[in-house]
Amino acid sequence: MNILAINHITINVKDLEKTKAFFSNVLKLPEAGFVDMGDHTLTYFRLTDDTRLELIHYLTPQKEAVVTETDLCIYRHFCLETDDLEGFAADCRAAGVPIRKEPGWVENLQCSTMLITDPNGVEIEIIQK
Repeated sequence: MNILAINHITINVKDLEKTKAFFSNVLKLPEAGFVDMGDHTLTYFRLTDDTRLELIHYLTPQKEAVVTETDLCIYRHFCLETDDLEGFAADCRAAGVPIRKEPGWVENLQCSTMLITDPNGVEIEIIQK
């Protein structure tokens, strides 16, 4: 048995329309499908040719989790790579996207990084190598 790739990353969303606008307009990801599962919907965005972001929207209200970046036993973030971190940060500021960590060089990682949050409070790291 071998792991071949990451197929998808899933976020349970509280506001589907705001989340779709964020991933379409701020991150510029192409929408890649929609599935009605009955009690919830799945909306997909393409991250790479083989990897998708899956947004789950439950049709009945669900409990909202409150976690912090230092909580243990949580999934913390996913990371996307850009070729223009400063330009990406400027786009985020213009769109009112919360920036948790401003762009900056990280010597130990040998790249520049920043942290943002999506409309659901999910942390996303953006790097430039």
